[in-house]
Amino acid sequence: MSGAANLRPVSTYPSRPVLVAAIGSRCPYCGEPMACSLRHPSRDHIRPRSRGHALTADNQAVVCRTCNTDKGSLSLGRWLNRLRRAADPRAGNVADFMRQTGIEVPG
Repeated sequence: MSGAANLRPVSTYPSRPVLVAAIGSRCPYCGEPMACSLRHPSRDHIRPRSRGHALTADNQAVVCRTCNTDKGSLSLGRWLNRLRRAADPRAGNVADFMRQTGIEVPG
């Protein structure tokens, strides 16, 4: 029996202390402080794992629970398009976040 069978993948999620430390900072998607239960910090996969993207540190962001839930399994580009169609004020912040992380912003 190989020892590899007993190995668990190392978590690359932001740790609980990172999430706790984010309380009071602003969500990169909506700009609101992450403090209350609806805006509590949560982990978002920037490129959804459900669409085959990696579980790596560069594919994760600490965002508020409200934005994370609203984005769901959409890519940031698709979510941005939906926000723009709805004239949601978060669209500008999401586009800025995409530029800062090197993700192409859809036209």
